[in-house]
Order: sequence, then C-alpha cells, then structure tokens
Amino acid sequence: MNKTRLIKRIKEAVALVLLPIFVFLFGFTFIACDRDIKYDDAVRIAKRNFKCDKVLWISSKSALILREGFGDGDTVYRMRSHYAYYVVGEKEGMEVYIVIPSDPILEDPYTTTWGLNYTFTEIVERFNEHGAQYVADVPDDYYSQTFDKYISLRAGISLKGMASYYDVGGDDDEFFERLDTKAVFEYSWEEDGYIKSVIVAQENGKLTSYERSTEVGIDAHIL
Repeated sequence: MNKTRLIKRIKEAVALVLLPIFVFLFGFTFIACDRDIKYDDAVRIAKRNFKCDKVLWISSKSALILREGFGDGDTVYRMRSHYAYYVVGEKEGMEVYIVIPSDPILEDPYTTTWGLNYTFTEIVERFNEHGAQYVADVPDDYYSQTFDKYISLRAGISLKGMASYYDVGGDDDEFFERLDTKAVFEYSWEEDGYIKSVIVAQENGKLTSYERSTEVGIDAHIL
C-alpha cells in the first residue's frame, strides 16, 4: 500500500469516528436552543412558581440594566441560558421582582431587587399623568397584544438622540450622566390626531418624565 492511499484511509477512518460526535453536538445544541421559553411561559412561571396574582410588566432585555450595581445582579452574567426575562409581578398588593432564565432547566428562576427608588406602579402613574391611560396587567397570552401596547425599556445605543428628541435640557452625554440607571421607560399612544410619546427616568434620585407630540401621518418616532 503506497503512502497516499494509507493517508486517505486514515482520513476516512478519522471522519467515521468524528461524524457521530459532530451529529451529537449539533443535535444537543439544537435541543438546547429549542428549550428557550417564550413570554407566555415566563408569565405562567411567575404566577405558578412565585404565586403572583398578576404580572405588571415583562421584558427580556432589562435584567442586566435594572440590576446595575445592586450586588447579586452579577448572577445574570453567569447564566448559561441565552437571556433572561425580567418580570414585575404583584402578590398580595406588593410588587415582586423576578428573573426567569430563558432555559429554566439550566437555571432556576429567582427573586431579585428593583434597581430604582420608585416602583413600577409609580412609573406607570407618571405615564398616566401625561394621559397614557396605561393599565399594568400583562395577560397570560402575552402575544394577544401588539408589542407597542407595552411600556418598553431603552438603554445603550437606543438612547442616542433621545435628549434632543424629547428636549430634556441638555445633550445626550449630559442626559446620560444624569440618569441613575442608564435606561429609560418609553410609551407611545395616539390621542386627538397626535402621537404622544413619553419617557420616564430616574435622574439624581428623582422621577422625571418628558413628552413629545407629533401629528399622525408625520414620522413621529425618528429615533
């Protein structure tokens, strides 16, 4: 047997050995990805496991933001799950804050601490002072409502341009520096032919809000 044929047979043998391993790893990765739960599942976990009477708010991108500098917030960085849901629930009239990993089989959901001086209920009240008429009650079927029906959280790059859009009294850098937690809550709705957009934030320990109104038909949200 010449050297070329020997090398070829060795390569074929190695390929036969490695093929099942690659198939197993691919299958395992696919299964792991497929285990990620959806918003509806996270709402059910909050109610079932933590006995929440209702869910006031849920987001899949805020756990890192609202826990900045608050001790066990680092826990979420060590998760093996792809992401986590941050849930504000209500139990016996009190707010409960819960982190639910996207793969609850890998990690258990746990309660955490709210990262602001004001409750989510107080944040909703500030929106409603601007006429939002927002009701904080996420249904079991989260997807029965369109995403713009929920208060959103904006942070990082999505804060760029917000200072001038809402006229917060300073440029982006100044506004960012004033924020205790580097994020803002935002909500928009239509009222009397206008799109009203409001942001609520905590600046220097105080709850603040800014409003922008634009006629319907004009590009109201340019950020």
